[in-house]
Amino acid sequence: MKKTNSLKRMLIGVTALCIMFSLVACGNNDSNNASKSNAGNTSQSENAAVSKEDYEASFTQLAADLESIQADAANIDVTDVEASKKVLEDLKKPFSDFMSIVPPAEYEEAHKKISSGCQSMIDYIDGCSALIGETDATKIQEATATLTEHLQTAITDLMEGSNLISSAS
Repeated sequence: MKKTNSLKRMLIGVTALCIMFSLVACGNNDSNNASKSNAGNTSQSENAAVSKEDYEASFTQLAADLESIQADAANIDVTDVEASKKVLEDLKKPFSDFMSIVPPAEYEEAHKKISSGCQSMIDYIDGCSALIGETDATKIQEATATLTEHLQTAITDLMEGSNLISSAS
């Protein structure tokens, strides 16, 4: 019972962050409808910055990807440990993909902040995944404090980065 409740709490935390992030991202990008369809298809050399439009579309795509994973997470059986771990692992990819983008100059500061938030989310997800199946209450309690710090950093940095994108556009 405790294992199921811990997993539910972790998935609720991820879901809440996804909802918050998608709302912020959608509010910043109403002018980029044409470039949204190219968000996942942007190819670049290792050091070449993407265009401003492609960067904004990638930011919007990150929110869309999180909404999709959130929907998948809402439909899993929390007693299915392997499915839960897969959802958590899948959730890391959009963050990693976004972090690998080379932003245009006007978005460098925002990208650093958002990348910090993305890394904190990856750390949070890794911590959640490590706790799946854990039964030691002391380990769960200790890990929860660290998870809370990662989640708070992620929320703060993603919000601040989103605000920087709004200011730069």
